[in-house]
Amino acid sequence: MADVVVPMDVRLAVAYFLQVDPAQDVTSFCAEQGISRQTYYRLRRRFLAEGLEGLVPRSTRPRSSPSQTTEVVAGVLLAKRAELIGQGWDAGAVSIRSWLLTEGVEQVPSVSTIHRVLRRAGVVLDQPKKRPKGSFRRFAATAANERWQMDGMKTKLAEGTVVVVLRILDDCSRQLMASLACDAESTANAWACLETAMARHGRPAAFMTDSGTAFTQRRRRNPGLGEFEARLRNAGIMPILARPRHPQTCGKKEREWSTLRQWLRARPAPATLADLQRQLDAYDLIFNHQRPHQAHHGATPAQAYQAAPRASAAATPLRAPMTTATVHVRPNGVIDIGQNTQMSIGKAWAGETLTILREDPAIAIFHHDDLIEFRHLDPDRKYQLTPKRLPSPKS
Repeated sequence: MADVVVPMDVRLAVAYFLQVDPAQDVTSFCAEQGISRQTYYRLRRRFLAEGLEGLVPRSTRPRSSPSQTTEVVAGVLLAKRAELIGQGWDAGAVSIRSWLLTEGVEQVPSVSTIHRVLRRAGVVLDQPKKRPKGSFRRFAATAANERWQMDGMKTKLAEGTVVVVLRILDDCSRQLMASLACDAESTANAWACLETAMARHGRPAAFMTDSGTAFTQRRRRNPGLGEFEARLRNAGIMPILARPRHPQTCGKKEREWSTLRQWLRARPAPATLADLQRQLDAYDLIFNHQRPHQAHHGATPAQAYQAAPRASAAATPLRAPMTTATVHVRPNGVIDIGQNTQMSIGKAWAGETLTILREDPAIAIFHHDDLIEFRHLDPDRKYQLTPKRLPSPKS
């Protein structure tokens, strides 16, 4: 039977009673001290056998723990953790259990049991200040192809050359739709990666990116519909710009970068872009079809993608939004009208400030409150033809 924790003054009182007045009535002594006769006699036996040391509180831990995980099971769990770390994958309790279930292991311990084994082995530490996952609100698309995310990550080749990895992730299933190893995060490379993904999985309903210049011109001095956004809308895909530092929208892609970096560090650095592309293709295959995903309770992203309802792009091109921009006419009379497009309005306007109202394919150019030009742009020209007889600015 476990010891009843008794205040030290009671223990000292027992020792005093035994040494000074052993003839005193035990019942009255116990009543004065607020203890039972059983407690008194247990302490008395310890005092007579061990002296004062016998009165020190003893551990209540049981001599054995029949329900404790066996050393054999603990060894399997620790070995699986070491294997996952060596391969560059996450190796927490949830990941260990998901991998073992995927491999057909029977009677896998619960996540909490695995965590206790890892903690007892000293390979993980408690993080009491860490925010519990249950407190987060899940932000995810409800259908496959409803919203894709694209982002770029810099990495290095073996000799130190900095290159970029572009990849696309399905927001609903977390499946990686395509990856591209390239020299820079550019509009051309981003579109090439998207074309690969669309050839495999069809066109998404929406496409989310950050505000990088490869994807949009909205953060530039002369905003307008960028080439990448224009292509998306022409394909019936709604472009979406994620808010900076907003993990509810960009967190899935940022979290996946961490997994990829860990996986790449476990392998030799690639010598060329082709070598890096082969590594990315291998990673995507394992990530999509073999690695259990915690967001899907152990199912793989490919399984989640196949099980989810499917969304698709619009059947017709999406109308471009109306944009406004303030521009300054260059000394040669040329103005930037967005989407890498320029137009000359004459040297007489050099130095003037103009306002451009654009809703493709129409464009209106204002000088203060005066409309000086309205026309439809030629989508096949980056340099629009010069308007005829454009009036000079009023003094």
